[in-house]
Amino acid sequence: MTDKLRLDGRTALVTGAGKGLGRAVALGLAQAGANVALLARTAKDLEAVAAEIVTLGREAMALPADATRSAEVDGAVAKAVERFGAIDVLVHAAGGSLRKPALEISDDEWESVIASNLDSTFYVCRAVGRVMVARGQGSIINIASAAGLRGRPSNSPYSAAKAGVINLTRALAREWAPSGVRVNAIAPGRFLTPLTEDEMGDPERYQAFVRQVPLGRIGRPEELVELTVWLASDASGFATGSVMVIDGGQTLL
Repeated sequence: MTDKLRLDGRTALVTGAGKGLGRAVALGLAQAGANVALLARTAKDLEAVAAEIVTLGREAMALPADATRSAEVDGAVAKAVERFGAIDVLVHAAGGSLRKPALEISDDEWESVIASNLDSTFYVCRAVGRVMVARGQGSIINIASAAGLRGRPSNSPYSAAKAGVINLTRALAREWAPSGVRVNAIAPGRFLTPLTEDEMGDPERYQAFVRQVPLGRIGRPEELVELTVWLASDASGFATGSVMVIDGGQTLL
């Protein structure tokens, strides 16, 4: 089983790789043996993550690009394939949220959240899917959200977009299964990242939140990383079209 979890000799493309869960996943895939192509908007962040991956003895490539622009995505994927020869694993972790009552959300704000979460998922999956389907193999993991399974108040565009990511994942899984390409999604709850540190660093706000979580805490990044490595590896070879919820039981309430 341990051998099946190894990714030696494989190449992974991770979006949203400069910070937060995307960064954690990129490093985790490298620790499992993969070379990693890193895609995000900010070159400086990507270069820092790439340097960390190199210290692990793996190859890394920074690909500054906007995942909401299909031409930039196509160009970045082409560069990754030119460098590494193939893409074996895709983890699409790019996205963004907006906490605001629905009646106060502008058209531009709605479109921005849908683009950063749902449009980007389609563009990245399509670009990498072309490569994987042609080779007859590959594993795609889309980072969705528990909000896509159970809408959150004052978070309507994000909830709608992540619900779209979940069903897009299922549709692609059915479409590409005959070609040997697996497509799964992870639906995380709240995890400790730089984006949540301020909110979760307040003891009162933290306790108010975790009272809604049966396990009584928020997630640790390594817990999502371990699940991602499993989905990327041969150990999950019979899993496709699945949505893995990792939220401490919050969606049960």
